[in-house]
Amino acid sequence: MNKTGYELAQTAVRAPQRRPLPPPEPLVERPPQRSVAGSIFRFIGWMLFSIAALFAVVVIAVAWIGGATVRDLFSRDLAVTITPGQAVVESIKQVNRQVFIEHYNTVDIDYHEEPDNWLGDLGVGQSFVLLLKGRVPAGFDLTQLSEADVLVSSDRRRVRLVLPPPMIFAEDVKIDVQNSRILPLRDYCPEPLCQTALEIFQNELTDVGVQELTAASERSGILTQAAESGQRYYEQLLRSLGFTEVEVIIRAS
Repeated sequence: MNKTGYELAQTAVRAPQRRPLPPPEPLVERPPQRSVAGSIFRFIGWMLFSIAALFAVVVIAVAWIGGATVRDLFSRDLAVTITPGQAVVESIKQVNRQVFIEHYNTVDIDYHEEPDNWLGDLGVGQSFVLLLKGRVPAGFDLTQLSEADVLVSSDRRRVRLVLPPPMIFAEDVKIDVQNSRILPLRDYCPEPLCQTALEIFQNELTDVGVQELTAASERSGILTQAAESGQRYYEQLLRSLGFTEVEVIIRAS
């Protein structure tokens, strides 16, 4: 169909149809980014808070312990029973002899024997060295202690104890026969003419051995060591009896 000039003009002038726009996309909120300085400050803050909390716990613990100690001190009965002089002597003299130290010594004893007749001129005889081992005890003989050796002050807080001199208990010296040795030097004496080494040890060298062991212990300072040990021991004993000032001295021998 042929169009008129007016319709052709309307068609030329008509604007093209536009497509509808899509709906706008929703905006997504992004989390704010933390700065480095803020992170450092927050870390320092947590550290300070932790230190303060720990300090508070320590202070509370110290206060609790200190309070318990003070309560114990004030709740404790301050009345101390002081033992008089005679009772002190009885407490100390529970044993007659108090051993404080023991030495294990080794001594050598030379022995020589030969007949007292012409056989001796012929070289008949024997000689040996005895290596003798034994234990030597030392301490105090408390039977010598009397009430006059204990001085107690009028307020019953101070005490002075005078101990007898330390001594070696020679009768309690123990010879270690099992570990002692005999070193023969010359043995040209038949048994009927000379004693055996065992007989010589039992009959002649036992007492000599005790004397030699005792002398060796004296040289090594056993009496000084016994005195020092005895002083420390009796100081602690007297304090346990309630005395606050204690003096322990040793009587000169």
